[in-house]
Amino acid sequence: MRGAAAALAALILSGGTVADAAPASCYRHAEAVADQAIRYTTEVMVMSDTCRNPTYERFAQRQRTELVRFQDLIKQHFRRQGGNPQSKLDTFLTHLANESALRTGIKDIGQVCSVAVQFLATADAMTNEAFRQYAESQVKEHGREYKFCKE
Repeated sequence: MRGAAAALAALILSGGTVADAAPASCYRHAEAVADQAIRYTTEVMVMSDTCRNPTYERFAQRQRTELVRFQDLIKQHFRRQGGNPQSKLDTFLTHLANESALRTGIKDIGQVCSVAVQFLATADAMTNEAFRQYAESQVKEHGREYKFCKE
């Protein structure tokens, strides 16, 4: 809960909303895949923190190369919007974490963690290729939520 409380405090103090993090420009396919990978990684981070489980550290270390690549793709997306892409990425990551923490913070922590066991085990066993394939599958499932660029 301390992670959820910290995320809630950060959201309140920032004065921002999750909508502030929503990019207005179109996505290239690879950027949408990166977006889904980052969303998944954020869920792993919040669940690990909430349930005091070390999966996130192992996941992030194993997926480090992929995560850097995905963040670079999202920065490309933000660069087309103008402004500082690193700052926009930082804001986006913070909002994703806050949103996830708020969703889990309103639930019973015992229930959250009992459900998270399988989710975290899957993340803990995920190879780089499986991570890329999962993100790709999420774009297919959530593709209607993106405005894709005409390439």
